[in-house]
Amino acid sequence: MPSIPLPGFIEVEIGTFCNRQCAWCPNGWHERGLEHRSTSMAEPTWRALLADLADYRGWFAFHNYNEPMADPHLFERMREARLAMPNAKLELHTNGDFLTRKTLLLLQQAGCALTRVTLYPSNEKALEPPDEARLHRFLKRLELASGARVQKTTKLEHRVQLESMELIVRLPRIEHYTDRVGAVQFEPIRNEAPRSTPCWLPFHSAAIDVHGALKLCCHIYDSTTPAMAHAVIGNVGEVPFTKLWRSRRMESLRRKLAAANFKTLPACAGCAHVTPSWMVPKARARARAKGWISS
Repeated sequence: MPSIPLPGFIEVEIGTFCNRQCAWCPNGWHERGLEHRSTSMAEPTWRALLADLADYRGWFAFHNYNEPMADPHLFERMREARLAMPNAKLELHTNGDFLTRKTLLLLQQAGCALTRVTLYPSNEKALEPPDEARLHRFLKRLELASGARVQKTTKLEHRVQLESMELIVRLPRIEHYTDRVGAVQFEPIRNEAPRSTPCWLPFHSAAIDVHGALKLCCHIYDSTTPAMAHAVIGNVGEVPFTKLWRSRRMESLRRKLAAANFKTLPACAGCAHVTPSWMVPKARARARAKGWISS
């Protein structure tokens, strides 16, 4: 029987601090991301994760419910990840507030292959049409006129290649966001409708929080709350990530998600996330091969 493939994307929360409190993010409604409540991933947990992923070849992203560039350990841990996982592709997600021409260079030197910048609006302008001028002002601040090869540019997104690193800067549409399994109380994106469609996210992507918890998916905000216990697979500091990802429990959960069976998954039952279309065919084919679905 072939081994369960590792995810193409793993996001890891190295700390909890975020310099923003956006209304469409759980950090805007809870204290977990505030500086006086912030914490960092324990060194033994981080080391165990890297050791287990020595042969990993997918995307390893510094990202979750935090601002990675505000983390004092970011560049050190990115360099460590580069050395520990020579075949992985390192990725950073940031709000761009701490990004400068100098920090762009530091990211390149640390081995980052892709930096994704999302230029969030203020809470007051959350539902207004994206301001294209903000995108141009941000690019001008980074002084990208020279040394960058433009790959794509639209009103909402700009992609450039900076030697070994790609930079993507985008303007979001907040009305398309979800309430993160009820952790967000921002009324325009609240979801009350029960879910009736399969979810394929845990077939392709993994999310590990600051405590080392492998969560069922990135939409789970705080793994320490009793209400989210059913959505925590295990701790990568105690059990290797690869073992948890390929565990019977994780496979059982994938089977339920493929069949849209959310009876024992309250976090999923009210989730409005739509799996990206490119992710679905492989996941559905695997579910069919397992006999979990018929078509």
